[in-house]
Amino acid sequence: MCREILQAERLGQQEGIRNGGHEIHGLLIRAASPVRGAGGAIAGVVVASEAMSGLINARARQMADAFSQYQQTKVLRRPLEGFYLSVFLAITLLILISATWFGLFVAKRITRPVQMLAEGARAVGAGQLDLRIEPDSSDERLDARRRYIETILERVATGVISLSADGKVSTVNGAAERLLGLGPNAIGQPAASVFAREDLAPLVPMIDATGEGRQAGLVEEITLAREEREIHLAVASTMLIAEGGKSEGAVIVLDDVTPLIRAQRVAAWRDVARRLAHEIKNPLTPIQLSAERLQRNFATAPPNARALVDECTGAIITEVEALKGLVDEFAQFARMRGPKLVPADLNVLAADTVRLYRGVLQQGAVELTHALGPGLPPVRMDPEQMRQVIINLVDNAIDALGGATAGPRPGGARPQIGLATSHEAGSGVVRLTVSDNGPGIPPADREKLFLPYYSTKGRGSGLGLAIVRRIITEHGGTVDVADAAPQGTVFTVDLPAA
Repeated sequence: MCREILQAERLGQQEGIRNGGHEIHGLLIRAASPVRGAGGAIAGVVVASEAMSGLINARARQMADAFSQYQQTKVLRRPLEGFYLSVFLAITLLILISATWFGLFVAKRITRPVQMLAEGARAVGAGQLDLRIEPDSSDERLDARRRYIETILERVATGVISLSADGKVSTVNGAAERLLGLGPNAIGQPAASVFAREDLAPLVPMIDATGEGRQAGLVEEITLAREEREIHLAVASTMLIAEGGKSEGAVIVLDDVTPLIRAQRVAAWRDVARRLAHEIKNPLTPIQLSAERLQRNFATAPPNARALVDECTGAIITEVEALKGLVDEFAQFARMRGPKLVPADLNVLAADTVRLYRGVLQQGAVELTHALGPGLPPVRMDPEQMRQVIINLVDNAIDALGGATAGPRPGGARPQIGLATSHEAGSGVVRLTVSDNGPGIPPADREKLFLPYYSTKGRGSGLGLAIVRRIITEHGGTVDVADAAPQGTVFTVDLPAA
């Protein structure tokens, strides 16, 4: 009975309820309790009612709505759990399969070459000696390897030329282009036409030796005359043999051994100078003493005889002194000490050397100027030896102009010598130049200038420039000679900056 009363009251929440003749809108809370009589029988019911409104009414409705939504969501619990479990299971299986595949792939990449090598070893052990194992490679890897090899070939100082099987030039690296004076248009041309130039004619036998059925390899030293100077090359030609002994072309390697040949020549001249200094100097003193003794003994001779003796003995003594000076120069060249390198300012050294010539050239016609570059970095050098270098170069320039009292140059220009320094930041070297406006040096004589006992002056030992090159080489630098503009000669010395 109480349940029926409560159900009726719930209905009253949706519809208006009359209570004592008044219609109430809102939530009505009613409680009922049975009244029992004697024997426990229900004699009646006590009902208490109270209408709720305002904030309590709103909160009660929110609670009822929330409970209703919860009941609806509770129905979807099982389907949602199943969906999320399926997603997580699929991701786990995907990770597991990917990890397994990656592990198998890596293991295969590691073990397959070993397996191929083992199979090849077994095949060779069984007598199959012509077996070739081809490594697995992709086009990208081949392209990367090709670019890597091309980059190396462009950077090395050794010239490399490759020929195809039909005798055409396939590749020429930068060093080969510089050594042989070839251009990019040589690629794809027949080797016979590329090397048909007169200056490259000594290379033709090496090219012919790489033809079909010729020698598998050949090594020779060849001398080329390019730009009126000699270039010594060590040339090696090697055939490229494919399977079956068929030629796939050839590779020609060229090494510039000109500095080595120069060093060998200088070493040979040092040995000659040492022997000359030893063999010639010993008899010079007795010869001079004998000539002086003859002068003294014939001091009382008749005038004609005394004049003849004085003339002959004077010539002997003069020439002996000249020979002694020559022997001393050879001895100096043979036993020149190594440089004692210390950081020094080349500008200060050049300025000090220029001041030495002020008094010599002050009254003469030759003008000596200097242009010292600012901010020159220090150079590790032996100041005494480097001063000797500058003095030798300036002396050569003075001799080329005709001496300190030389007259005007053809055209009326004043004889001039210029000494300059600069810093080549790109190559990291400090440069010293000594130039003149003299007659210049023929290109054919430029390389010979630095050889011992070679001179264009008609006098002297020819050791000055040989000593200059040796000093500069031991300082880790280079010295070169070229034409000056508009006329004359310029010597260029490059030294590494400290």
